[in-house]
Amino acid sequence: MGLGSDIKNRLSQYLRVISVSKKPDREEFWASVKICGAGILVIGLIGFAIYVLFRLV
Repeated sequence: MGLGSDIKNRLSQYLRVISVSKKPDREEFWASVKICGAGILVIGLIGFAIYVLFRLV
């Protein structure tokens, strides 16, 4: 097995995943946006709390 066959195998796996995937509808998309936004907000708040804690110490 050479490098060429490895690349070809990987590309065929990618194409298979793309062929079975579907575009999310508007409701599903906005649910993902809200979840990602909430995660970013929580991580930011944790980072800010750590920053404030170390500034006070």
